[in-house]
Formats: sequence, C-alpha cells, structure tokens
Amino acid sequence: MTIAEQLKLVEAALADWCRTNNGRVYIASDAQDCLDQLRSRPAAPTCAVLWYGWETRGDIPELGRKDQLYKLVISRGRGMNLVSGDSLTKGTAGGKPMFDLMQEAAQVVFGLRLDDLAGNEDSVPRDMGAGPWEVNGWLLDAMEVRFSLANQVDVEVP
Repeated sequence: MTIAEQLKLVEAALADWCRTNNGRVYIASDAQDCLDQLRSRPAAPTCAVLWYGWETRGDIPELGRKDQLYKLVISRGRGMNLVSGDSLTKGTAGGKPMFDLMQEAAQVVFGLRLDDLAGNEDSVPRDMGAGPWEVNGWLLDAMEVRFSLANQVDVEVP
C-alpha cells in the first residue's frame, strides 16, 4: 500500500466520525496547510491527517520494510474558555471536551487494519504517542495523535 493509499484509508475511516460530530477530515500537505485548514472552518471539529516521514522497520534496511509516520491533528473549532483547562475536560460552546474528541478519533485510527498486510502484527497501526499540537514553538488549540502504518517498499535484488 502506498503512502497516498494509506492517507486515503485514514481519511475515509474518519469521515463518518467527523460527520457525526458535524466536522470534517482532510489530508494536509504540511503543518502550514494544516493550520490554514483548521482556521478555515471554525465552530466544528476538524481532523487533519499529515504524513511526516518514515523509519526503517527491522534490522535489515535492504528488505524495504518501513513505518510510515503520520499525525492526526484534531481541533474542536471553538474558542478557548476563560479557564483554559476547562475546554479539555468540560468542552466549550456546547462542544465535546477536547480529550473526548482526541480519544474518539484515535480509536477510529487504531481500529484500522491494512488488508495488504493481513495475518500479522504489521496490519495494525502502531501508537507513537499524543499530546498538544505545536508549530514553530507555539502550542495551538489542537491535539495530535502520532501513529505509524507498516509499509513494504518493493526492492530489487541484484
């Protein structure tokens, strides 16, 4: 499965969850595009999916096994509360708490299975952590979930 196919798989998996929350999901080209998209539609949860690199999987790089690295950025699309921590656990402007949104979106992603790698542990996403989303040293009103999906790159043996 290619990077583009994996991105589309994640986007499609999150589409129903976003519709249920009156939000949207999209594939972002980079952090700036992600930020622009998050600001373009306030008052609704938004999920951005970004590819940010790969790591070699296993001890033999010549085998072509990779971990494609992704970030899922979730914004609630609502202003911050006077007590900023309240929006994390109580929500804001009638929306769900940020931690609930982040966990729900993460559950969708971690429930994915890669058909082309079925039958082994490589078919499930690998959790790479989560936390506040930061761009150029600025913490933004969004959370990120980092994960990887396995990928087998075709290699030619001489």
